Amino acid sequence: MRTYKQKIEILWDGKAALVVHKPAGIATQAAHGIESLETLLRSQLAERTDYVAFPHRLDRPVSGVVLVATRKRAARLLSDQFASRKVTKTYLAWVTGKVESQQLGLWVDHLRKVPDRSHAEIVEQACEGARVAETRVSLRMYDSGTNRSLLELSPLTGRMHQLRLQTAHRGFPIIGDWQYQGRQMVEESGSVMTEIHENRGQSTGGVPKSRSKFSSETSRAGSSSEGRANQTGSEVPVPDPETGVSKPEPTVTDGRTQECDRILLQAQRIKFHDPSNGILQTVTASDELPQRV
Repeated sequence: MRTYKQKIEILWDGKAALVVHKPAGIATQAAHGIESLETLLRSQLAERTDYVAFPHRLDRPVSGVVLVATRKRAARLLSDQFASRKVTKTYLAWVTGKVESQQLGLWVDHLRKVPDRSHAEIVEQACEGARVAETRVSLRMYDSGTNRSLLELSPLTGRMHQLRLQTAHRGFPIIGDWQYQGRQMVEESGSVMTEIHENRGQSTGGVPKSRSKFSSETSRAGSSSEGRANQTGSEVPVPDPETGVSKPEPTVTDGRTQECDRILLQAQRIKFHDPSNGILQTVTASDELPQRV
């Protein structure tokens, strides 16, 4: 098993909470005996605190900002902020293809988790287990040389693999995310070639076709935060009501779905209220999202 040898970078240090930069390739939390951001931080902060809790998580292949509580009361307060949608998170993603202006704005789909698998799918609203997924999308730039778009993604809900699914469903899979983008070939140089469906309305990577709503709205009820009570990934786990600590999701290794090691998706910025004094904090990732996996 690969061991992460560098220290976890602390981007913001408060009295009862931290914002750290999670590297791609390690889980936020994992089962006992498996290296994760949690185990690394517990070791790194051992002389300071024995309490580490996560009011939200990132998928293993996703890098970026993660909010960490170092006191029990702070964990409860931060969990309440996520539940009431007072936390704003912004992601950057390199995707395959050119995203046209009419395809930006508000993306609305219905997602459900595939039972017994670390996988989700887009389905019709009437399907059992379907939950609404909303993301506000804007274009940062388009690189014609590589046929890639850099998107800014602000999820309004927090569903399993939400951003990965919504981009792939529209024919713009995130670079490196072979779990959802279908057939691809990764060259030794690190560049990625992906088979793109001619019909942009088709689903990719096993994502079922559904009625997806595009909107250019600039405002909508609710803040740009991820919802509560969701599965693992770029989402908000449900903490224990007494301790504020969320339990790690079980690792699924059924041979049908294997997680990517790194994808070009980064949690770039997070806004929240310091649980110690209520002051609004904005913390941004210290490095830029690379263009290669």
